[in-house]
Amino acid sequence: MSESVMRRDTLFYLMVYDLPDNRAANKRRKRLHDLLSGYGTRVQYSVFECFLTAVQFARLRVRLDELIQPEEDCLRIYVLDRGSVKRTVVYGSDRPRQVSAIVL
Repeated sequence: MSESVMRRDTLFYLMVYDLPDNRAANKRRKRLHDLLSGYGTRVQYSVFECFLTAVQFARLRVRLDELIQPEEDCLRIYVLDRGSVKRTVVYGSDRPRQVSAIVL
């Protein structure tokens, strides 16, 4: 299977976050970055592309619920289908591709 092809049991998740600039949020930001790094690929400073099964996404959601402070933080998760990956337009980098995830 080509790396650029999505596995049939996964969906493509685009995760985008913004946290305030204070000491407590900086610690959360580092933990969030480390968490998402175990599930996907960082493509911009606060943007991750993840190819996840339903079980992986459910586990990630539990950990995100424990980490994110909704009154201060913003995390958006865009759930995209197989066709979205093929239609992605990128300037200056590769098209999203599934690589082996290392789930922490």
